Amino acid sequence: MNILKSSGIYSFFTLISRIFGFIRDIIFANFLGTGFLADVFYVAFRFPNTFRRIFSEGALNSSFIPVYAKLIDQQDNKDANIFAGNVSLLLLITSGIIVILAELFMPSFLSILAPGFLENSDKFKSLVITSRIIFPFLVLITMCSIYSAILNAHGKFALSAAMPIILNIILILSVLATSYFENNILTILSVGVIFAGILQITILIFSLKQNKIEVSFFKTFYKTGLQKFFKLFIPSLFSSGLLQINILVGTIIASYQASAVSYLYYADRIYQLPLALIGIALGIALLPALSKKIKVGIKKEVFSLIEKTIIYALLLAVPASVALFVIPDIIMEILFERGSFDEISTISTAKALKYFSLGLVAFILTKILTPIYFANERPKPPLVLGVLTVLINILLSVLLFKNYGYVGIAIATTISSWFNVVAMYLHLYFSGMFIHSKKIFLPIFVITISSSFIGLLLIFSALIYEKIIISNIIIQAIFLILVILVSLLVYFLLISFYKPFSYDTLKLEFLKNE
Repeated sequence: MNILKSSGIYSFFTLISRIFGFIRDIIFANFLGTGFLADVFYVAFRFPNTFRRIFSEGALNSSFIPVYAKLIDQQDNKDANIFAGNVSLLLLITSGIIVILAELFMPSFLSILAPGFLENSDKFKSLVITSRIIFPFLVLITMCSIYSAILNAHGKFALSAAMPIILNIILILSVLATSYFENNILTILSVGVIFAGILQITILIFSLKQNKIEVSFFKTFYKTGLQKFFKLFIPSLFSSGLLQINILVGTIIASYQASAVSYLYYADRIYQLPLALIGIALGIALLPALSKKIKVGIKKEVFSLIEKTIIYALLLAVPASVALFVIPDIIMEILFERGSFDEISTISTAKALKYFSLGLVAFILTKILTPIYFANERPKPPLVLGVLTVLINILLSVLLFKNYGYVGIAIATTISSWFNVVAMYLHLYFSGMFIHSKKIFLPIFVITISSSFIGLLLIFSALIYEKIIISNIIIQAIFLILVILVSLLVYFLLISFYKPFSYDTLKLEFLKNE
């Protein structure tokens, strides 16, 4: 399986999805701004959506694919079909029980997850009603995640990456519909989320049938496979969803400050784009390929594959981090500043994005390093490190929030993520699961120097933007697109002098089969 090609396919459809996501957020910013309605909807949507990110981008891929990928390599796929059915049924039952309990005890549940909302009775009441409508989305998205993982294991990445497009389109239509039903904005948006989930799972089931992939629900239990799955799944829930857990912790703390939830949400939406296009795409593509190479048992090939994936990740992650750090205010102003999203919202959200950008490389490397443990079926180390990281994040968030407000949450998330990456790398190195070669240092140096030039170019672009004062949204968008395109052109021109990053070499790498 070609890592670059597979991640490229996943990244392409993820990019299309995120474009629709940005359109959705631009419309949301215009209609909801960063006030009462925005805070309520984003908190209500955050909880099932956090499960989606942990499941589809972490736990299920990390625990299901290594076991399932080895089973589908056998001539008879019977065990693979039974195993897939067993996991699907168990997840359906588990998520269903969680939803029932949440619906029954929603006020108590939300008083823990959004304690700051208790100070405003109307706000908390709206949150409870909205959350009760949205929360069944958890069952739908859990099943979507397992079916997407099955398709990924068979080397079919496009559809799973394209699934969020459906959610974004439905939410865009829902928020536009609120123009005609102003008194029911939260209800319409919540129902839209559920409808999108039903549509997503219907398409995935149809795709499994089209590809003749069987999922045997009730025939028997594949005990060995399930034991391996749970051995990996429970730790993976924590370690693979580390960033999402940190974001959730941030949401809980931010609920004590008016509009802070919305500021963090919009900042999160921006840096999640490079995270999804680079880290998640490479991590998802890496896992099945790595599982198969580990099965063969040639360590040199395993290390080479990991090293190559890290270099590809840094190739895009470092300049993306530089860009988000240098021009966060311009990005926020052009994308969101209109309607209810005012200048204060732009400045406040840009501050959060600036500090999140310092952790972007760490967020992405986490998505690359974590699958190494699960491909080796060693889930305990990332679990232990994950617990330490979350504890550090909580402690720092509380301490920094007192002095810096919501910005302190972004700083805490970045610091704790870097701790996790460094600790994970050292453990992988000393345990012999990944030992890089000396060749890794030169491309990292080339990437760092080239990215520094991009930083200078972006500073110059920001000065021009401030001087000319553009008010027309279309001209603003054209300016941002031109800045991005010129920066990319200069960056790839600079790195192309280093042979492994030349156009011809990368093209051959992308097209070859492994």
